[in-house]
Amino acid sequence: MLISYNWLKNYVAINEPVEKVIDRIIHAGVEVANVRQLGKDITGVVIAELLSVEKHPKADRLSLTKVSTGTETFQVVCGAKNIAVGQRVPLAKVGAVLPGDFKIKEAKIRDVESFGMLCSAKELGLAEDAEGILILPPDAPLGADFLPYMGLPDTLFELEITPNRADLLSHIGIAREVGALFNLPVKLTDSPKAAESATTTTSKIKVSIEAKDLCHLYTCLVIEGVKVGPSPKKLVQALEKIGQKSINNIVDVTNFVLHEVGQPLHAFDLSQIHGSQIIVRQARPGEKIPLLDKTERELKADMLVIADDDRPIALAGIMGGANSQVTENTTSILLESALFLPGTVRKTARQLGISTDSSYRFERGIDSQAVQAALQRAANLVVEVAGGQITKGVVSVATVEFKPVDVKFRPSRANTILGTNLSDKAQLQILKGLGCKFEAEVGDTLVVQCPSYRLDLTREIDLIEEVARLTGYDQIPTIAPKIPSDLSNIKSGAPFEKEIRFVLHQAGYFEAVNSTFLPNNFAKKLKYADSHPNSKFQEVDNPIADDQKVLRPTLLPSLLVNTQLNLAHQRESVGLYEINKVFSATGDENIVAERFQAAAVLAGQAPSAGWNQPARKTDFYDVKGLAENLLAECGITDAQWEYTGENPYLPTQSFVVKSSTGALLLWGGALNPKVLKEYEIAGPCFALEVELTALAAASHKAASYVPLPKFPEAWRDIALMVPDAITSSQIISAVEEQGKPLLKQVELFDLYRGKNLPEGVRSLAYRLRFQADDKTLTDKEVSDKMTQITELLKERYSIALR
Repeated sequence: MLISYNWLKNYVAINEPVEKVIDRIIHAGVEVANVRQLGKDITGVVIAELLSVEKHPKADRLSLTKVSTGTETFQVVCGAKNIAVGQRVPLAKVGAVLPGDFKIKEAKIRDVESFGMLCSAKELGLAEDAEGILILPPDAPLGADFLPYMGLPDTLFELEITPNRADLLSHIGIAREVGALFNLPVKLTDSPKAAESATTTTSKIKVSIEAKDLCHLYTCLVIEGVKVGPSPKKLVQALEKIGQKSINNIVDVTNFVLHEVGQPLHAFDLSQIHGSQIIVRQARPGEKIPLLDKTERELKADMLVIADDDRPIALAGIMGGANSQVTENTTSILLESALFLPGTVRKTARQLGISTDSSYRFERGIDSQAVQAALQRAANLVVEVAGGQITKGVVSVATVEFKPVDVKFRPSRANTILGTNLSDKAQLQILKGLGCKFEAEVGDTLVVQCPSYRLDLTREIDLIEEVARLTGYDQIPTIAPKIPSDLSNIKSGAPFEKEIRFVLHQAGYFEAVNSTFLPNNFAKKLKYADSHPNSKFQEVDNPIADDQKVLRPTLLPSLLVNTQLNLAHQRESVGLYEINKVFSATGDENIVAERFQAAAVLAGQAPSAGWNQPARKTDFYDVKGLAENLLAECGITDAQWEYTGENPYLPTQSFVVKSSTGALLLWGGALNPKVLKEYEIAGPCFALEVELTALAAASHKAASYVPLPKFPEAWRDIALMVPDAITSSQIISAVEEQGKPLLKQVELFDLYRGKNLPEGVRSLAYRLRFQADDKTLTDKEVSDKMTQITELLKERYSIALR
């Protein structure tokens, strides 16, 4: 959106350099995409009249002209084709300077002398492209300085407005922003109020709103006796600066008010409104409308239109119809100002592929209090530039009651959020500058009435953001947060999450993260009995998909879906787990109980147990062993096992584990083949479910801390010739006994039988890790330990080095 700085100063008395204003706007969070200086580097350009236009004697594409400034006459060679005798044009005299430091000099063009240059809008820096010389109105004063006549110099800045700041889509909106930033009052100018005729508006037009949900307010009035024609110079210049082409005085007024106030308006030829009736309704199937862009559009039934008794005459909030447009023959107009629902305008504009200045603003929201004020402003301007009389009264039809938005605001809360120490007075001054009013005060809390044009201010945090924005984000100090040195009480979200992950990762399981929601048929697929707790679940009022209608009471269904997908992709071994929240219905539809649960599923081949173990299918003892390891890691030694279960588990291959007080800790086993069929899993498949809160309550595990090692490790490999009667565990025990305290780990990594070994002897290879807690071990210290270990093995088991 383009903003003219000169136009802006009509509403706020800002005397700061435009660069400073733009800088403050940017720091307040409004993006300035481009800045253009108009007339800044121009000197010596005056208004002249063409006295003669003749063909250049030696060039077919050039003209030889004589121009007068009223007191002087100049001969100028010109290459433009749009010039004619009597026109008034900008003349850059000899010595003039144009943008880009281009100096005009006396020249000889094809042997003909030229004293100056007739200028185009592009050469004057007023447009990026232009065809021909800039033709001025016939009443442009001869000899006058071109810059003041054109309202120059001026600065245009192009703003990128975010969707939530619809209030900035006008010059008055930007004036309010500048006023708040520089603590200046904003003055809303108005043309002199035109006298009303004795004829009432209601006698000329009737208004009804059928689509009450899509149009919240419709206002209009009639102006009779208007004369449609060119707009005055000031109006044309104001619009052309911001890229708006002048059409006629009526349409120009509606465009001017749109860019001034931000309220879209439309003018109809009153004589073309059939039945003197305006109906705001949705389109009927098959209806078509000819639009002002010279296209005809077929309408859908959900599109909002402005219609008369017979046909649509405008697309509501988007574009007027050619069947009711203002022409040079129009003498009476109906002026419309309305408030349409943003969603319906956006939808219709997207479906038809149309985007206009009007639709752009309606899509982002309109100030309800500006609708009638903008109508009156436009009506007064129409009378000023086109004559006529305004009928008595405004027809206004509202379908909703517009109430101000009240927000509770605590200055102390603002300081807490922002990390500032702003006084209450300073904060209230900022909000007052935005147009807020203060209705009541209760302790530290103020009731703030937000201005109707600030549709984005609905919560306390919105007001806090405004305090930060107008204070200046760069003025808010950067302070590092205070972090307590004692972090012993900070725990993860799920009890024993670290321990459970450790056990599951050691067992070869991979973590899955699934949606919080389930399809509402999950209980049926898991074959739960009606009395099962998970058969009672909380449904979602507005699910985002058909398979996400229920808050999950168990993690199992999603893991089974994951398992099926992995098996379908030829994964031989699938071990998955999830640690997350589950939800239970409480009987109160407004309250849902939530707790942490862990679940694991194992299918296909068992995870590899070591290099010397053959591949095998998963079985009941894999999941039972997993449960035992979890209990041991969590420090639970007095658990009570019951080998029984119910769907979705097989009663003959399932278990339930409870604490000594009877609290349910975990349960699992083999899943019922009927359940597996529902999930298209070719069994067997095993699962484990864990209640983390109950597990934590039953734990007797004492907190311990082992510091990280400070000194490097030393590794040694040893190959031994071991009689078959001696087990590997006997060897490891002896090695650990002799290696203390420097030996930290012993690992078997190779077994060999065969050639070069005596009968009844095998070769076992071990890797030993040494490390001291207080120093770096020397090679001699490690070698001495290895010697002691080999001597012990030889003495105790007659084992020799290989």
